[in-house]
Amino acid sequence: MNAPLFSSPEQAELAFYHAFEASDLDAMMTVWDLADDIVCIHPMGPALHGRTVVAESWREIFFGGVSMRFSLEAIQIYTQENLAIHIVNEHIAIASGNRVAPMVATNIYRLTAHGWRMLTHHASPAPSAAMAQSNSILH
Repeated sequence: MNAPLFSSPEQAELAFYHAFEASDLDAMMTVWDLADDIVCIHPMGPALHGRTVVAESWREIFFGGVSMRFSLEAIQIYTQENLAIHIVNEHIAIASGNRVAPMVATNIYRLTAHGWRMLTHHASPAPSAAMAQSNSILH
């Protein structure tokens, strides 16, 4: 396997967003685990299971021609011996200079024989601050 060895979940996450910004399918798929139990949920989309389906979804996004830049804001980071969960706000700027409404993403990584790899990426639109406060079940 010629894929890079990510020695931390943070390195894998950085590679994920660099691949996303570069619209580089090969780089994107080196971040994902080789196992077929991976799951990707794009904003407002269904759960996509398996490497073939996940790769095809990224191919469609990348060949859509929209260039994006990400600024991440960590909400919560959880790491155990072989599993890491990163919940982040994705602040996205597109090539035209416009900003897209922020997304909330949950990125799950696991430690494999080939280093840390992405197991799950789930992104959804972030609620507005007022909506998040009014809908909160935690007080």
